[in-house]
Amino acid sequence: MQALAQRVSSAKICINAKTHASIKEGILAYVCFEIDDEEEVVNKFISKIINFSFFKGDNHTMSASLKEIDGELMIVSQFTLSAVTDKGNKPSFHRAAEIDKAHFLYNSLLGRLNESEIRFQSGVFGADMDIHSVNAGPVTFSFKM
Repeated sequence: MQALAQRVSSAKICINAKTHASIKEGILAYVCFEIDDEEEVVNKFISKIINFSFFKGDNHTMSASLKEIDGELMIVSQFTLSAVTDKGNKPSFHRAAEIDKAHFLYNSLLGRLNESEIRFQSGVFGADMDIHSVNAGPVTFSFKM
């Protein structure tokens, strides 16, 4: 699994020019499931994303997590994160999970987030979406689970 997580002061997803989801302060996470991923990766990602120090803590360093600041999470499926771009001028997506597997893992991620204490919103798997975000910092981290 590949993930790109941005600390945001706000983010929203629009589908067909209508707002589908929005969050205030929190994390916008783009996720991509890869061919070797199994369901265990979902729990690993959730633990990482809610406990990672994205935010300024009491000592004004990046020492506070999404959970600690009671922030919101937005999840967006983005298979292009698995692109191989080191050769030529056309990306290869052979590392991405096949669509049925990726969709299953994405739904598993959303289901497990529903069971957590984190407030979250999500995009629609496979949909064309316009993502609007205000990257706070800017702070962006790449994760390989």
